[in-house]
Amino acid sequence: MAEYTVTDEKISSPQAAAHLGYDPRVMTGVRNTLEILGIPLPDWVKRKPPGRPPSRAILQALAGDNPNQAPAPLTYQRHQPSRPRA
Repeated sequence: MAEYTVTDEKISSPQAAAHLGYDPRVMTGVRNTLEILGIPLPDWVKRKPPGRPPSRAILQALAGDNPNQAPAPLTYQRHQPSRPRA
């Protein structure tokens, strides 16, 4: 079996990210190929954490960066009608 030297300089380039990064099927193939070859995954190939972004952590970081700003409510409050129902 022949041995080949593989480097990650081309796959880590911004040109490769722009060319391969649009189609999720291609991204899956690139990710699988790099994992099979044992090449570390570039940042643009790595998956985002699943689920929604952690809004509470984001708001706490925002409050830490802006101590003079009033905190935003973490829950949505429905509009209350101005007059009671008959």
